[in-house]
Amino acid sequence: MVRTPATLWSRAASGTFAAASLLALLAWVWRLAIVSDRHDTFWIELTIVATIGGVVALGWLRSPRVAMTAPQIMLLLGAAGMVAGLTYDEHSGGFTALVSLCQAGKEDFLGTLQLHWRLLPAMHLGMIAGGLATVPLLRTLRRGCRRQFCARLAQNLACSAWMIAGMSAGVLGFLQLATWAGGRSPTAMLGGMFAGMVWGMVASVALYRLWFALLAPRLVREEV
Repeated sequence: MVRTPATLWSRAASGTFAAASLLALLAWVWRLAIVSDRHDTFWIELTIVATIGGVVALGWLRSPRVAMTAPQIMLLLGAAGMVAGLTYDEHSGGFTALVSLCQAGKEDFLGTLQLHWRLLPAMHLGMIAGGLATVPLLRTLRRGCRRQFCARLAQNLACSAWMIAGMSAGVLGFLQLATWAGGRSPTAMLGGMFAGMVWGMVASVALYRLWFALLAPRLVREEV
């Protein structure tokens, strides 16, 4: 497909909006952490860079024919649900308990995934609910959207699973970096969680495109 100035501008505008929206949600997440020293500032900066990088990668994985794509909309709605659920989990004590356990122990991926589900259930359910809202929304706003990414239930749930896996992987990665840097902190944990969610979406879209590129190249042109 030829990329005209109009399509490039549409891509840049939608990517900017998606990045700005995610950073606004991230700013709400940061209120759960105490930013008190240079280490915390570093994790904030790293998370911002990782989030923007994920949005850029997501933008180059999709067609430029529409302003906001299904993956971008699902990511924003899923992030909104995640932040709302995490706020509830904070008030119920789950977030505080998770911070204590993450600072004290060393978990593997499956252990971290189970721990997050047990202590932050509202966060996960909120993210899944936000992502599922994409299905009726896109089918209402766009004709022929039943074939598009995240507009079908099975694809949507698979994408949510990747975002959940990405959150746990992100936490493990950031906490390992924090250990090498001299100490774990809630800021590092939250940063890894948020950045991991974004890159989980990127991984899901990349695999989706690879699957159709290998099995049905013509269908790639029909996706959002």
